[in-house]
Amino acid sequence: MNLPANHFKKCVSICFLLFITIQLNFGQSSSTKFNRLYQLIASKDFFTARNLFRVNKPFLNANEQVFILAILDNAFNKPIASNKKIALLSAATEELPDTLRLKLRRVQEDNFVKLKDYAGAKQTTQKILLDFDPLLSTDTRADLRNNLKIWSALEHVRPQLIEINADTRLKMTKDKAGLKNLTLTVNGDTASFIFDTGANLSTVTESVAKRLHMDLIRADIDVDAITGVSIKADLAVCKQLKLGSINISNAIFLVFPDSALCIPQIGYQINGIIGFPVIEALQEVQLTQDDFFIVPKRPTVSWKASNLAIDGLSPLIAIDGKHYTFDTGAEKTILYAPFYETYK
Repeated sequence: MNLPANHFKKCVSICFLLFITIQLNFGQSSSTKFNRLYQLIASKDFFTARNLFRVNKPFLNANEQVFILAILDNAFNKPIASNKKIALLSAATEELPDTLRLKLRRVQEDNFVKLKDYAGAKQTTQKILLDFDPLLSTDTRADLRNNLKIWSALEHVRPQLIEINADTRLKMTKDKAGLKNLTLTVNGDTASFIFDTGANLSTVTESVAKRLHMDLIRADIDVDAITGVSIKADLAVCKQLKLGSINISNAIFLVFPDSALCIPQIGYQINGIIGFPVIEALQEVQLTQDDFFIVPKRPTVSWKASNLAIDGLSPLIAIDGKHYTFDTGAEKTILYAPFYETYK
């Protein structure tokens, strides 16, 4: 499957399997409580799953507990903890149905991506393609092969680093499409990039990447332009960029031909997009109603359960018991059919 045009939100296709009732067997009878938790996870309702797990934990066997925690740790951005739990389950994987073994591998791939360990992501993706090929749909197999191109191209790139030197407060500006942009500085030059929590990877046009002296990496990745036309994209590493008082090293960008990010009918050209890997590294971002972007030097300490989760590289938020995709790059709020049917 090619990467979609909607701000390229599926440029890394790390998605959850559709739920089917799992006859889990760790040497014991299948668990209906486990199945209910897995159903919530498959529907991306990690918040309810987290709360229900606390209630049902005593009724799950040890391996079921570790399995659910491995997925929840991944969803709440604790990739190291998630990988440790996956390692604990490695001895039990032969007792797991293949669908759940595949699930663990997909989560492990995502953990390595979040850790910027692209060599680990590459190795895991190779294992998935080799060990689980009969379980993969045509689209999923194509997505994984596309992922493999990305991780292979990045496996020798140093991990992204960030340095927040002081509280940062920047005014965002709106472009012709009404999307909010931030000015970033690279090698003394500046450019306006869309701030988009829904972008799985940061993105830049080829001409801007060259102007900012980014290091280009040929990768031949399948993507869709904003017009929906299938094209090929490459990658780039920005060795040093600045957002106010914030220094970011080794940021990864998808590189698109300029024409792929252009709407000539309205004279609209996207320079680039600041996506999830950079945004996540900032630890805390405050967006004000008067369009200020604020990053404190020291993140706010909160003991409350997080109302933010990450589905692959896509943020989700919990509001009034329901979960929503959090996408600052969307032109408007979109509510799907189940919401309409409930509240019409």
